[in-house]
Amino acid sequence: MHLILKLFIGAVIGILLLPYLVVSDLPMPAGCDEESPYFSYGSADLLVDRIYWDDSLKEVIREQRILDALIEEIQAAQTFLVVDFFLWNDWKGRLEKKHSLEPLSLRLADAIIEKRKQNPKMPIIVNTDPINRLYGSQSPEFFERFISVGIPVVFTDLNQLPDPNYLYSKQVRFWSNFFTFKPIKNDFRIFPNLVESKGQKLSIAQFFTAFHLKGNHRKVLVAGYRNKPSRTIVGSFNPSDSSTLNGNLAVVVDGPVADYIARSEMAIAEWSAGNSKNLMGDRFSLNDALRRMDFALMKANDFDQFAVRKTGVRFVSEGSIGRAVIELLKDSKRGTEIDIAQFYLSDRAVIKSLKEAAKRGVKLRILLDQNKYAFGYKKLGVPNRSVADELMALDEVDSIQIHWASSESEGQFHTKAMRVFDRERDILLIGSANFTHRCLSNYNLESNLLFNQVNSVNNAFDSYFDSLWNNSMGYNESLEYKGLKNPEWLQFFRKCIYFFREWTQMSSY
Repeated sequence: MHLILKLFIGAVIGILLLPYLVVSDLPMPAGCDEESPYFSYGSADLLVDRIYWDDSLKEVIREQRILDALIEEIQAAQTFLVVDFFLWNDWKGRLEKKHSLEPLSLRLADAIIEKRKQNPKMPIIVNTDPINRLYGSQSPEFFERFISVGIPVVFTDLNQLPDPNYLYSKQVRFWSNFFTFKPIKNDFRIFPNLVESKGQKLSIAQFFTAFHLKGNHRKVLVAGYRNKPSRTIVGSFNPSDSSTLNGNLAVVVDGPVADYIARSEMAIAEWSAGNSKNLMGDRFSLNDALRRMDFALMKANDFDQFAVRKTGVRFVSEGSIGRAVIELLKDSKRGTEIDIAQFYLSDRAVIKSLKEAAKRGVKLRILLDQNKYAFGYKKLGVPNRSVADELMALDEVDSIQIHWASSESEGQFHTKAMRVFDRERDILLIGSANFTHRCLSNYNLESNLLFNQVNSVNNAFDSYFDSLWNNSMGYNESLEYKGLKNPEWLQFFRKCIYFFREWTQMSSY
């Protein structure tokens, strides 16, 4: 009897382990993990969304440029338009209970629809993440309006991307070869809807689709013009109403890099729409838009002709961003100054490289979100509080300074940027990628720009960062590391959660 039990237990364990042995990791599809050459540019400008609490007025002050710049670019576009945003919806979380929120999503959508009416033949493509229909069919009303005027909406096919949540996803991929999973009907909704407090609860099917924990996290617009270079806006801004209180950065730049990004977005649209469930609108409209864009854009084999040597701007996406971050940190030495502004900092390879840089005498200033709020919900402070504790425990503490972005507005410090300056390098890396394993290691789709010796952008970032760091405007926009209460028991608790999430990748970041 004991032998039979042992054989049974061994068989069960073997069956459970089988998916991890036979299911291979997926490669990144076309248009992803891109690293363009350096390109020249005509103009490049930093766009800042700055949010702070005015204690004298007892209100949140918003100085926001990014959405206005996006709308201006849409209005000016002449030959094509591509947009790709991770969060694009009118959800409000719990924020509307205390705050007046801007209709960011509708303002952007209305501008695109108006452009279509003014120029019915101009190709327009919309890429977005399936979170905007909650992994089901609950898409925003304005997506239906896009379809009514002939603008195709492509939800990124996340099944084509590698799986960060390997404990769960490999099991699903393996067993779906033998069984068709049909979860209980969608009217059986038991999971809370955290993105919209007044919305429907999530069905079992929606929850377990979301539990693959990956997404198209890009935030990109590319606009084409006659007789002048295309322009692109790349940054950290989401046109979601619940993002009204978030601080963000973006860059607008023209030149071949914009065409390069547009071709990356075209590839994503093509392989995503291979499954008709990911396409809103008819296939003919998408194919026609892709054909017209292909004609309007610089040809893929012509990009090398416009490459320049290590100055200017380059596009890096997905895993190429992670490799660029590690390379920039590893090449730093005494005399190098690095400023990091991040919403999430958790990737172990980045943290290791930061520690090594500190030991070499690199001067590091790190400005982090407190991870205290998300759309009106309170959070525990993971991962940033745990990572900051770890870095500040180094013997080389004089090389590292950490400040916290203020949380008084109850929004998020949503910026994702790194500045590197020394005798050889004058670099700014900026875009959508958090410094997390998922964002830097070919799981999410991400879009960043890397500027080298581009004074207009780099100097503007320096002024922005210094102003926040020193509270130069007279508002409490940041505070020192020691400014937050940090009892030892809570440090330990957060540390346990952080390392569990890093090991399993079961997290929202």
